[in-house]
Amino acid sequence: MTQSLVVAAEQRQADRDQAAAVGEAEGRATLALLRQFRDDDWQRRTDATEWDVRTMVSHLVAQAEDALKLRTMLRRELLGRLHRRGKIPVDAHMAVGVAEHRSERGPELVERFAVLWPRAVHARWRRSALLRRAPMSLGMPGMPPVRVGYLLDVILNRDLWMHRVDLARATGKLFVIAEHDRHIVAQAIRDLALQWTAPPVALELTGPAGGAWLIGSGDPMAVVRGDAVGYLRALAGRDDNVDLDLVSGERALLARLRNTRLPF
Repeated sequence: MTQSLVVAAEQRQADRDQAAAVGEAEGRATLALLRQFRDDDWQRRTDATEWDVRTMVSHLVAQAEDALKLRTMLRRELLGRLHRRGKIPVDAHMAVGVAEHRSERGPELVERFAVLWPRAVHARWRRSALLRRAPMSLGMPGMPPVRVGYLLDVILNRDLWMHRVDLARATGKLFVIAEHDRHIVAQAIRDLALQWTAPPVALELTGPAGGAWLIGSGDPMAVVRGDAVGYLRALAGRDDNVDLDLVSGERALLARLRNTRLPF
């Protein structure tokens, strides 16, 4: 089995062309989900506990606006720091964007997303190499600075994907998995491997978006299996009781996998 494992840390980070293709595909998948919502769906609570469905979709619209205009993103960042000091910076920023869409109805937000997201993906693709190399803070406690290109090409697609999971769960709609979902999962497992300091683990993620990876270097000291979508929810802090199974090896490594968090 270990011969078929992909060494997760050796996977390449998505480049701008890959990221744009994935962003376009994820935008289409999200829009297809949003257009299924009915009147009684918009007030349903999501796994992001401060947001209902309408509020989460307003966040997606605000995120697209941030990508289109750096001026908008910087203004919201400043307002968040000035007026929402009880929140960590990334949450304060998002709260400002959500508040700016508080008066819009759900279907209106869906149509705004339909127009803005493809344009936002293109705007991200066009950002200069100089800007992409610049360091930035994700505004999350314990997370080291990253390059802007990592935010543009990895995090924003991953964030939209996770919110599609949230919205599907909240409304009881089918979460449709396509080829680009495998890419998003693989990039998350790459990030997991890059920060992994424990003994090596074979991680088998099941389902259409899954795969089998070696986390760490050397012969794995444990084999762990779980559902791909469920495990990414755990990495995002959505599920503390993720259904990971220890197939063999050291139980402490199972706990380590359960407790790891990544930026989403």
